[in-house]
Amino acid sequence: MYAEIVTLTVMFGCLLCIVHSWRYRNHWDTIAFFVGGFVFGIVRENIVALLPSMYLYPNHPLYIGAAPLMMGFGWSATFYACWMVSERLIDGFRPALRDRWWGVPLVAAITTATLSLPVEITAVAPETHWWMWPSNAFTVLWEMPLLVPFGWAGAAFLFIAFFIRTMKLEWKPRKRAGAFIVLTLAVIMIHLVYVLAVRLIIMVATGTL
Repeated sequence: MYAEIVTLTVMFGCLLCIVHSWRYRNHWDTIAFFVGGFVFGIVRENIVALLPSMYLYPNHPLYIGAAPLMMGFGWSATFYACWMVSERLIDGFRPALRDRWWGVPLVAAITTATLSLPVEITAVAPETHWWMWPSNAFTVLWEMPLLVPFGWAGAAFLFIAFFIRTMKLEWKPRKRAGAFIVLTLAVIMIHLVYVLAVRLIIMVATGTL
């Protein structure tokens, strides 16, 4: 029952983000962001399912391959919500960061990493089991792998940085949208390499290699 509730909640949250973006942004930008985010979530999680010692998704109501449907909506909503919050934080504390290509993505990455803590700790609780990490596979922080906040942060940074850069290209909006959706596949591969590299660093630093 918990899985059904979280799936519906995530889908509703993503719908609110889509409506917000549709009202205040170019419609093609909205399509690019949320289709790209959905592709990121589903394709990435299917690849992760093939990797050893990574997490599993038991008892979800709807799947695309090995990935629960909610992951496509969840990554999209997470990226968008944290991006919007980060822009407000930058405007309030350090507006000059908007002029740096890495400014908004960096703050969004920090915001996303912060969000990961309550989500991941709740997700692995016995009462929920939205997903499961293998026991003794990672260094643990607050009942979740230490890798987690770095993984979420890296995903947000890459996705948002690629999106902002692509939307600034002097192309027609539909062409930019198509280009970003395709580039999402590159973002996935870069992020997976990054995650594996961070995992190796953590294992070396903690002596668990």
